[in-house]
Amino acid sequence: MTSGQDQIAEAEFDEGYVVVRADSETSEAFENVGEDLDEQDEQDEQDEQDELDEQGDTYDQPYYEKTIKEIAKGDRYPCMICTVEMDFTCHMYACPECYRVFDYECIREWAVKSTQKSVTKTWKCPNCYFEKKDVPLKNRPTCWCGKNIHPEPNPLNPNSCGQTCDAPICVHGCSSTCHLGPHPTCMRMVQTKCRCGKKSKDVFCSEARKHQELFRCGNPCGLTLPCGVHKCQRECHNGVCGECPETIAKEINCYCGLESLPSIKCQDVKIQSKSQDGSGKKWIGAFACSRIRTVEYSCREHSFAEPCKAPPSIAGRIPCPYSPKALKTCPCGETPLENMETPRTKCTDPIPTCDATCGKLLSCGRHRCPFKCHTGTCMEICTCSDKIKCSCNSRPFIVPCKFQGPPRCNTKCESLMSCRRHRCAERCCDGRSLAQVREKKVFLTRDKLDESLVEAQHICLKKCNLKLSCGRHFCQRKCHPGNCPPCLESDSNDLVCPCGKTVAPAPVRCGTVLPPCRNPCIKTLQGPLDCGHPPMPHACHSLDEPCPSCTAPVFKQCKCGKNKKVRTLCFQNNVSCGRVCGKQLVSCHHSCTKTCHREGECQSICKQVCGISRSNCSHICRFKCHTGSPCPDVPCNVTVEVKCGCGHRSSFATCAAHEGQDPADQRPLECTEDCAAARRRLELMEAFGMNTETVQPTEGIVDLAALAEKVTTFQELMLPFTEASLSIFAKQSNWCSQIEEHLNRLMSDISKPSLHFKPMKPPQRHFIHELAQAYKLYCESQDKEPKRSVYVKKTVDSRKPSLSLKEALPLYQSFKNAQKERKLKELERSTTTRILNYTSTGESSPPVAQINGLLIQKVFEGTDEKTIEACFADYLKHTLIKDPNYLKLDSGDVMVFAENYATASINVERDINRVVGHLDLIAKDSFLAEGVTVCRVEQVMAEETNRSDESSVAEAPEDPLFV
Repeated sequence: MTSGQDQIAEAEFDEGYVVVRADSETSEAFENVGEDLDEQDEQDEQDEQDELDEQGDTYDQPYYEKTIKEIAKGDRYPCMICTVEMDFTCHMYACPECYRVFDYECIREWAVKSTQKSVTKTWKCPNCYFEKKDVPLKNRPTCWCGKNIHPEPNPLNPNSCGQTCDAPICVHGCSSTCHLGPHPTCMRMVQTKCRCGKKSKDVFCSEARKHQELFRCGNPCGLTLPCGVHKCQRECHNGVCGECPETIAKEINCYCGLESLPSIKCQDVKIQSKSQDGSGKKWIGAFACSRIRTVEYSCREHSFAEPCKAPPSIAGRIPCPYSPKALKTCPCGETPLENMETPRTKCTDPIPTCDATCGKLLSCGRHRCPFKCHTGTCMEICTCSDKIKCSCNSRPFIVPCKFQGPPRCNTKCESLMSCRRHRCAERCCDGRSLAQVREKKVFLTRDKLDESLVEAQHICLKKCNLKLSCGRHFCQRKCHPGNCPPCLESDSNDLVCPCGKTVAPAPVRCGTVLPPCRNPCIKTLQGPLDCGHPPMPHACHSLDEPCPSCTAPVFKQCKCGKNKKVRTLCFQNNVSCGRVCGKQLVSCHHSCTKTCHREGECQSICKQVCGISRSNCSHICRFKCHTGSPCPDVPCNVTVEVKCGCGHRSSFATCAAHEGQDPADQRPLECTEDCAAARRRLELMEAFGMNTETVQPTEGIVDLAALAEKVTTFQELMLPFTEASLSIFAKQSNWCSQIEEHLNRLMSDISKPSLHFKPMKPPQRHFIHELAQAYKLYCESQDKEPKRSVYVKKTVDSRKPSLSLKEALPLYQSFKNAQKERKLKELERSTTTRILNYTSTGESSPPVAQINGLLIQKVFEGTDEKTIEACFADYLKHTLIKDPNYLKLDSGDVMVFAENYATASINVERDINRVVGHLDLIAKDSFLAEGVTVCRVEQVMAEETNRSDESSVAEAPEDPLFV
């Protein structure tokens, strides 16, 4: 600041005010500024006063008028559904009950969703819960009075069309401009009449209805009463006058003339017609007395009872219904009287009855009289019974005719209610049959919410009362299927996290959860923890959740004290080094197996195995530690291997050693026939020159060469396998070894009782049958060709053979070679040449075969000659049985023979003997017959002829001509 410029010389502060001293120019400038400041202050004071005046004016205004002003300002009135502030450009909808304004699209979506979930197809206002059925139309917002669709924006009076409301509140209509809120009362004058309509007066339109109900002129009505004689004496009233209250003081006769009254009320007089008796006296009856008259028919023999009526019946003038002219049939009406044996000449003659059932309709109107045709009335009370099903149609009941309503059984319904949560507990429910049909149908998910598809008896009327998704409030709807609606409760306060940086502004719907706050917890800023470490950084969380424990790395001493520097976290106090204790237990010889623990906390009960060697055998005691007491003297359960004396047999057995019993391995097995067979096989292998160790026989020295010479048959080899199986194994060793391996696996598997091979050819099946004999397995062929397979099953005697096929084959081959050499030697010794001169004395015929046919015995049902021919043709074409014939006998057997069977040679017999065994096996495996044997055709035919002759004689009739 220079000296030539205007400057402030001094400033003093005195009690909050600033005193400024300056030269003339400066003071003049400050005066102008002061005037501007005064004008600004006056303007602010005026605005504040206008706002206070406005608040004072709106304080007395109704809430719906305040709503219009708040919407016009545009930033004060929020929609209750979407919570967005509304202005005059929005499409609006107002509740007709509470006049709360909503955004049109929001309230339409609210109404559509509510009607879809409601059984009554209604929706409620979110503010006052006023129930409505009409849903706002799509894209059809209107003004307050409803005259204009899509009204133009009105900044002064939002959503108002500016026309007269004209709502039908009275005969004149609402005269206000299109508005929100209730309609004003009509103050025009109208004329109203009294109740009887004789006088009138002027009242306000809004009070006309009230005055019409209360305004009475006080004069008598004067209208003619229903009797047509008297006038109404009631004071001015509305509606009908009612019955005549007057009394006629004059003697009045009844219809039959037997009684009379000195006076009667006018409203009780009921004149029907003139009455007359037998003497010609006439009168007018006005009421019916309680007396019953007896009136005679014209026959003077019969009569009937008649109540008081107009006109009364005159005695002797009504024809008798029992006269022969009137009565033409029996009482039931089925038989004419002229067909009866007893004729009627007068009315007093008895009425004959027929043998038919009466059949007249009883008083119940449903049944007919079940008695025989009779005179007189049928039974007054129906005693018939009906067979009716109960209400739920589950059981029929026999009920009497007078039973009211359907019978009820004691069956509980148990059908699903409409809520699909509860079941009907009603007994004999009417809707049970309909519910069973409903539950069998397939419904879509949306159809399960439609209660119109559920019978009325099974509409659940209980209260839902389940917790809503908010977890605080309960569902107020009646019990319903599916999920409960969202909670509509809200809070006017903001939802704030503990640190105050994450806020959900009001209104906050119930159940709203704050999003996770990523800001640090406020407790991390409050300094170090009690342990001295700084707090671990973590995100803001609810006050109900504790802050995470201190995880700073520290060194602490373990519980057992063996390690004083165990690295752990600060919050952990139970520190373990992980080492086993190993201290000697007080109660036994074992050590403590617990890991690091405090002093004196060693295990008190030892759960380890004893482990001490038993006194009776070399095994250890496997019982639980028995704390210093001697081991229990029970049989040892350890499995040991036991062998026989020669070492061939071996098996596993339980040791079972205890006091007085030696171990099982000290009790050798006895040698059996298998041991002797094994020794003989080894001797034979040595005799045949095979590579094996020399077996020292138990008794004496065996001459191996002599032994080889003595074995002449396959059975003397004492092999577990058949000769056929070994011969097949020699040609197909790989495949046969696989089958042997499968059978060994079956014998080793205890849980598997049987084995089913896949379909295979007959030679392969034959090998499995032969091999199964060595294992003593049950074996059979199953299914038909070409899917025929082999099934084997274990038996009680099943076991593995002592040799394998591979081990038995060399011995078999050596035996065959030795047998072949022996036959060659015998052939060389027996071969000689003789030359004889023989002269034939005559021609001799070749010998004829004694066996010239095959007999297939007990052919199974369903098997014919063609089936047998198809199976045997391939095998017989290579024999001398040319063009074989197949003849079915009366006994059920089938005989196969050649055409020239009578002259068949001995070679034919040889071929038959050669193939009969093979054909027998084929017949059994193919389930054709029980077997095939050889026969002589002439002998079988003779037996068949004798059998047919005997049967014909037995069937001949018993007649003297046949004796």
